[in-house]
Amino acid sequence: MHTPTLARRTPAALAACALILPAALHAQINAAALPATNLPPIIVQASRTGRTATEMPAHVQVVTADQIARSGNSTVVDVLEKQAGLFIRKISGNPATAQVSMRGFGANSFGRVLILVNGERLNNPDMSSPNLLRIPVQSISRIEVVHGTQTVLHGDFAEAGVINIITDEPGAQPRTTVAASAGSYDTYGTHLSKSGAFDDGVTYLASADWNKSGGYRANSDYETYDLSAAVSKRWDEARHLSLSTFYHDSDSGMPGALTWEKYLSNPRQSTTPNDTADLSSYGANLGGGTSLGAEGKLEANLTASRRDTDAKWFGSGFRSTLDGSIDSYGFTPRYTLERDILQHENRLTIGSDLRYDTSSTDLRGVSWSRWGVYPYSSIWDYDRTSCAGYIQGEFFITETLSLVLGTRGERFFNRVESASSSESFCDSEAAYDAALLYRPLEDLKLFARGSRYYRAPFVDEVVGWGGVPNTDLEPETGTALETGAEVTLAKEWTASLTVYQMDTEGEIYYHIDPRGVGSNVNAPDNTRRTGAESSLRWAREGVASAALSYDYTRAVFAEGDYDGNTFPMVPRHTLSLSGEAYVTHEVALLGGVRHVSSQYLDTDFANKQDELKAYGLLDLGVRYEPAFLKGLRLLAGVDNVLDKEYASYAGYSSWSGPYYYPADARTWKVCASYTF
Repeated sequence: MHTPTLARRTPAALAACALILPAALHAQINAAALPATNLPPIIVQASRTGRTATEMPAHVQVVTADQIARSGNSTVVDVLEKQAGLFIRKISGNPATAQVSMRGFGANSFGRVLILVNGERLNNPDMSSPNLLRIPVQSISRIEVVHGTQTVLHGDFAEAGVINIITDEPGAQPRTTVAASAGSYDTYGTHLSKSGAFDDGVTYLASADWNKSGGYRANSDYETYDLSAAVSKRWDEARHLSLSTFYHDSDSGMPGALTWEKYLSNPRQSTTPNDTADLSSYGANLGGGTSLGAEGKLEANLTASRRDTDAKWFGSGFRSTLDGSIDSYGFTPRYTLERDILQHENRLTIGSDLRYDTSSTDLRGVSWSRWGVYPYSSIWDYDRTSCAGYIQGEFFITETLSLVLGTRGERFFNRVESASSSESFCDSEAAYDAALLYRPLEDLKLFARGSRYYRAPFVDEVVGWGGVPNTDLEPETGTALETGAEVTLAKEWTASLTVYQMDTEGEIYYHIDPRGVGSNVNAPDNTRRTGAESSLRWAREGVASAALSYDYTRAVFAEGDYDGNTFPMVPRHTLSLSGEAYVTHEVALLGGVRHVSSQYLDTDFANKQDELKAYGLLDLGVRYEPAFLKGLRLLAGVDNVLDKEYASYAGYSSWSGPYYYPADARTWKVCASYTF
């Protein structure tokens, strides 16, 4: 936990971005942006308003199933890092614990990025990162990445952006896909899916996945099982009904952190060889829609899910077990209306998000020393009900210029019950959004936007040891300004640039007082983040393609004791370059380069410790799609070809000094898939 800020503007850095993209042009990675595909524009479900990426005043990326399959990426983490160009912190080499970071947030950045699966929240109400291993890549239809504050439409967690993962939908045409993969460190995976339609027009989809890995480090192994099924019925464009379910089960080791000396001597070792975590989750999503009036549409989703956690820690002089469960329910109705006002086109969206989360935590343990044995426990229940309403309208001043206005109000009802106390308390927050979108040409988009955002505390930020609630902790809030542009050039090039500034008040972070007592608090001073996101993409069908993304981020404390200091765990520069080139019509060579600049260690707000070193990685691969058997795809690749030893996450403790979580060294993989 933490909360610093940015204090000074960075004209030189923004000028550097402008050198990369001479015209301030902001583009999206999206299959529709490549005219060679001849596909209609993709409706971005994360917009909640039925808009395409070019119709949204934001930096939007869409990575399609075909792009994912052609890349050979085997996890959602790899897709987001290598194809969307996002910065990912990898903890222990397990994709289930990876943390997505957007727009300059450091530790616990996953609490500022909302991750959805078919519109349903994957974020947890407690302080655990969304489990990206729950979504097998073979089941993905596309991934939508919306950069920038989206609190008005999505509420909590959407400070820095929204990632919506759309899985395959039931299809009328019968289709079967089988896939298998193998790789370094005893890594294996299988996938089977089947879709089609019944005689009455009801379509269906079912899939099963299994993945396991021995892990690069000792005790970093994991094994997962995933089952999903969906049925749907569509009568016309507006009337539809669907039901989907999922089950996920995973067992994994927790290798823990290493001191600098241990990291240098053997990065593959574990200091916690017996720590384990078992996780299971399941749920259902019932959705439907119908026309309401000549120009309106009403849609709604009803969701329910459960997550059970069983973790065990065995340390020097202590042993702990955690049994926890979280039940989540949601109801999200929304109404959209397209009707002219005074002969000007107007689009209106009105919706409500009603959520209920209840969690139960049972943490028990025992510690011992030469003075005796001391049992301890922390047992509590936590309930949170949130009720939100939002409205967003887009009014077309001219055919090419539109004004987007939106607002959201949300109230959180909290209840904490433990052996020591039982207390209820409430918080209310509001978000606002105003944007201008200008599209003078079909291939050019310009936008400017201002927003107010908020984030409610995690459950375990509110509840302290023994179940004692921290009622003084308030939601963090802030304002954001951004402007950007995107353009398609010569039908093969797309380019983009977005610049932004975010000022956060009361950012929540973990503070240790002079007595050595730690607690979650609201920062007394504002924090600031400024930056630029740029991309350049070229593609020629059947020849080659390349995508370059570069992000500049300056996150500093704006005032107070650390005024001007850089926020920990935020790299100033990140760069990603990936592409493919056809050798023949059947064979393509794949490659990618990623660079992440140095970062201050987590909790090093004073910037006094040695920085986590910068690192650069090279990935290479080859893809074969034989013409004699359509639907067969074979891939082989090597990640981190140069066998670079690095860590994407490290921290500092006043008791033990710096600590590191080593990332994977060189790894190889092969995979095959066949669709018929």
